[in-house]
Amino acid sequence: MNRRDFFRYGMAFGTALNAPAVLADPPVQPSPPTAPAGARPGRDDLAIVNAKVITLDPQQPSAQAVLVRGGRIVHVGATSDVRAKAGAARIFDAGGRAVVPGFIDAHTHMEVALSHEMYAVDVHVPPLKNIREIQAALSAKAAHTPKGQWVIGRAGFNLENSLPEKRLPNRQDLDEISQDHPIIIFSGRHISMLNSRALKEIGMWDAAAAKPPMGTTIHRDGSGVPTGLASEVFYFLPEFSVDQMKAAMRGRAKGLFTDKGTTTIYAIPFSANDIRADLDLQRAGELPLRIRMFYHVPHMTSLEGLLNMGYPSGVGDDMFRFGGMKLFVDGTGGDAEGHRYDDLKWTQDELNHMLSSADAVGVQVIMHVVTDGGLRMATAAIEETRRRNPTKPYLVHRIEHGGDRGGLDAVRHLRDLGIRISITPGRGRPNATRPRYKTLVREGMYPIGITDTTGTTPGSSDAWFKIACIAATADEGGGAPVGEALGFEDALRMFTLWNAQIGYEDRDKGSIVAGKLGDFVMLSGDPTSVRPRDLFAMKVDATILGGTVVHQR
Repeated sequence: MNRRDFFRYGMAFGTALNAPAVLADPPVQPSPPTAPAGARPGRDDLAIVNAKVITLDPQQPSAQAVLVRGGRIVHVGATSDVRAKAGAARIFDAGGRAVVPGFIDAHTHMEVALSHEMYAVDVHVPPLKNIREIQAALSAKAAHTPKGQWVIGRAGFNLENSLPEKRLPNRQDLDEISQDHPIIIFSGRHISMLNSRALKEIGMWDAAAAKPPMGTTIHRDGSGVPTGLASEVFYFLPEFSVDQMKAAMRGRAKGLFTDKGTTTIYAIPFSANDIRADLDLQRAGELPLRIRMFYHVPHMTSLEGLLNMGYPSGVGDDMFRFGGMKLFVDGTGGDAEGHRYDDLKWTQDELNHMLSSADAVGVQVIMHVVTDGGLRMATAAIEETRRRNPTKPYLVHRIEHGGDRGGLDAVRHLRDLGIRISITPGRGRPNATRPRYKTLVREGMYPIGITDTTGTTPGSSDAWFKIACIAATADEGGGAPVGEALGFEDALRMFTLWNAQIGYEDRDKGSIVAGKLGDFVMLSGDPTSVRPRDLFAMKVDATILGGTVVHQR
């Protein structure tokens, strides 16, 4: 998106935020259904009674009932008190089930996940067995795709290790499918395989003319012809139209997020069309999520275009806010052929300028870091930003994925610089000592829980599953090293209160307190009365956004 487009969109964004809401008065009934099609969720009156309310409020840790008026909590207390105050509010009897704050996913690529779920070909292995089956799946898609249009395949991480051939599909494999269509397969988001047509479309065929950005790898054979393997080329793909994105989001966004208890996402879109589609669907009541939007620089706009717009982080309303900007300090830390290196995107001076400039005007920055070199560069940029902009309290910036790569002293240094780090919880044993959940909390570095979903891994948007992975060790079916699992309430805070704090939204979200938004998750049981391993069996029975039941199982 160029600067002119960015300013034009900024004006549309401001107009959208000031548009009046139109809500129908809800009927009085004992158990509310989900919001009807076309309704604008988020400002209803609702009384939840007979619940085990886990508030995350130290002044009132538990309660039986919550009353919401006009989308905000007005009372937390006993069932008898809430019933007496309910008036015409809908009554939702929890039947003893637990109610917790709505989940906040602090880093997700919703639009990428949904568009690829709708338009890309699933070539995960398994269920596919080999390269021939991948070719067949892509051929079937190409047969129904107009010539010249992209055919996109989505596979999981480390695809080469899942295939019996023990290699990634190459250019020749993809050329056999079609030379009339640009074809690309993603293994994860950062490793790609392209056919000849795709390499020409993105301007990377001719070795003499191609100028890949810093940190991007285009592999070539001895004669200079591309092999088809590449890293960090996802930003070359064309964007989907607004109508295509709206079609992908309708229905699918609910299943991916709302039905799993997520009421707020901090989204990193791929294009301006993604944002336009988000806003259109929110206005129509078809996207029952609160969004805090982070713009990818320089893919979506230049640094100057973003900062000259004049929006500090947080401008917007309860449904849609400008969050800040996302920077890739490095990429995947490899080259698609198993070689590890620091694939840095900037010089140190460039990163220093970008971070300090954003900090100076109140724009929060998310920095993607997965390598040791990337962490050193990000840390140096933060130090330089604090030198240039010494005012305290500091604007809190974020390091995603690799902020705890260093030793404990490095983590403490980031904490003292006013930085928060994110973790994508998962199941299994990625490292004997990481993620260091309990250590980080003990050190006052309250970690950010994220799904980082791009549609690569099925089910990766499930915040409740992630919470269970934090509370359970690998031996219990979770992902915490021995001694690093958090108690349930701290695990819950990683996807509620601590994420609200990092988004400067804790006055409105993250705990169940009078005055905050009426966003809740009703679980199928009581998570405080079961073993950590049993959390995985618990379900999200209902999701409530501003007093509107937007999902009910």
